[in-house]
Amino acid sequence: MDNGIATGFGILYVAEEAYPLIPYVRGNEHPLAFGRTPRLLSILFTTFVNTQNADYNGKTRTLTIGKDVRQVARRMGMLTGGCGRQNTVTSIIGYQDITFTSRDGKEIKPIEETNIVQGESWNEKTITFTWEYVRLMSREPKEIPLSAVVGTSGGSLSLDLLVFATLYCPEQKELYISRNNLYKIVPGTSTETVSTKHLTVSLTKLNQIQKIWVFSLTRAGLVIRPYGMPPKAENRVQLIAE
Repeated sequence: MDNGIATGFGILYVAEEAYPLIPYVRGNEHPLAFGRTPRLLSILFTTFVNTQNADYNGKTRTLTIGKDVRQVARRMGMLTGGCGRQNTVTSIIGYQDITFTSRDGKEIKPIEETNIVQGESWNEKTITFTWEYVRLMSREPKEIPLSAVVGTSGGSLSLDLLVFATLYCPEQKELYISRNNLYKIVPGTSTETVSTKHLTVSLTKLNQIQKIWVFSLTRAGLVIRPYGMPPKAENRVQLIAE
């Protein structure tokens, strides 16, 4: 894997089982976390677990909110606005109460302990992950460009679609998501969110911020294909909410 310090964290990492939304794809009745910040935290955590950096100690599974973490969080847009840092701290505390589901059906708590609390600076505070969650973050992590993650600012749907492309769009094949499945996969999705008008805006943004995949909309659903590959329905794989 790329050395995070050497690349300046221009490349982030996302792992299927450690992303708050993905277990819902596998059939959980209730999504783990709503909103953009918990999703970004998953990418932040997974990036530090899978790169060489000064703030994560693999032996103790402890992440310190040091200079590197704060810099990456800032570049990801997690600290912007009047409530940015507060929302991030709230989501970290909330991570102690959510449960992930591994591929083999085991329920896993992500955080063993943290001394981060509301109303205090998070600088140099620590988060200790459970070994089970570290395993989820370390299992087949995929590279996702920081610039693309930042470009999805403003909502969760664009970020989720970017993650779907990263995790599920195979080389030389198209990924297809029907509108019905998209409605089931994305927690809190409203009929308006998957309307043609709303999706067109989201897909236009995704095509503008990166040149790895092409996102397009058909009457029946959403198609994601590798950039430069001509559309071929026979090379299509489908993402289905189980």
